[in-house]
Amino acid sequence: MAGRSSATSRRPNAPATKRVPAWAAEIPGPSDPLPDQVQQFLDWLRIQRNRPLTTVRAYRQDLAKFVAFMRRRDLADNFTAAVDRGVLRRYQIELAEVLPNPRTRARALVALRQFLSYAYDEGWSDGELSRQVSVPRYVVGDPHPVATETVPRLLAALPTDGLRDLRDRALIHLLVSTGCRIAEACALDRGDVRAEGFRVLGKGGKHRMVYLTDDAYSAVQDYLRQRGPDPAPALFISVARADMPDGRALPHNRLTTDGARHALRSLRRRFSADPALFALIDDLRPPHAARHTAATTLLAATDGDVRLVQEVLGHATLETLRVYTEITDKRKRAAYQRLGDYLREVEASTAG
Repeated sequence: MAGRSSATSRRPNAPATKRVPAWAAEIPGPSDPLPDQVQQFLDWLRIQRNRPLTTVRAYRQDLAKFVAFMRRRDLADNFTAAVDRGVLRRYQIELAEVLPNPRTRARALVALRQFLSYAYDEGWSDGELSRQVSVPRYVVGDPHPVATETVPRLLAALPTDGLRDLRDRALIHLLVSTGCRIAEACALDRGDVRAEGFRVLGKGGKHRMVYLTDDAYSAVQDYLRQRGPDPAPALFISVARADMPDGRALPHNRLTTDGARHALRSLRRRFSADPALFALIDDLRPPHAARHTAATTLLAATDGDVRLVQEVLGHATLETLRVYTEITDKRKRAAYQRLGDYLREVEASTAG
C-alpha cells in the first residue's frame, strides 16, 4: 500500500518547470555599465559605422545578455581573453533557454558574432572566434496583415475618448498609412510630420520619404491638439502618470517600442468585449502587422506596383516583397474564381 501511495503521489505527466539560467535575472539595463571593450564596440558602431541609435541600442541589449553570462562565470574581468570555444558553446545552449524563439536568438548571436570579429581586429583576442557562433536557422512566416477591406472599418472604430486613445489612434493611422516600423515611428518628433510628406530614418541609417493619408494626418493633428504644448519634442509620448506629472510631459518623455506594444495589447483587450470589434483588430497583434497591412493595402491600391511599395517601405530588394505579392495573387485568383462563377450563372440564365 505504501508503494502504491507513493506511486499515485507522483505526477509523471506534469509539465516540467522551465529551467532558466540564473544570469537571465542579472542582465544589465540601459543605464547599467558594460565592460569597456563592449562600450568601445558600441561607440565604433555609432561613430565610425554611423549606425542609427536604434540599431546601437539593439546591439547593446543583445550584448548585455552575454555580459551577464560572463559575469556569472566570473570571467567578466578578463572579458575577451576569457572567451573560447567552450564558453561560446555553453552560452549558445543557455541562450536557447532564455530566448527560445530562433529568430530572436539569431539576432542576439549575430550581435555577438560582430563583436567578436571587432575584438579580433583590435587584438583583444588571440583567435577569430566569431566563426564559433552558430546562428540558428528559422523559417520566416508569412505576414498576417489586416485584410484590405477591413482596414477602413478598423480605423473608424478606434476610440477617441482621451489623450491615450487619441495617441493610439494616431499611431495606428500613421503605421498603416506609411508602413513605418514601430521604432521609426517612435523616433519621430512633432516637427517631423508634414502633410506633404516627411523623412524617416530606417535600417542601416538610410532615410526615405513617407506620406500620410488625409485621415492619418487628421488623426495626428487631433492627438497633438488634445496634448497641447509641452517641452517634449517626441511625436508620441508615454501617458503614464509617472511620465506626466501634473498632466504635463517631461522633456525626455518619448514612447518606447515596448510602450507601443503594450498600448496595442491594451487596445486589443478593450476590443475583446465585443466580438464584432475584436474581429477588426484580431490580425493587428504586433505593431509590425500594421507595416504588413500597409504593404498589402498599397499593392492593392496600385494594382501591384511593387517598385513603389519597395520605396515606401524602404526594402533593399524586391525579393522581400515576394510574400506580399503572393497574398495579392491569392486574392486575384479568388476574384477570377468569382468571375468564373458569375459567367456560369449568366450562361445558365441565358440558356433558361
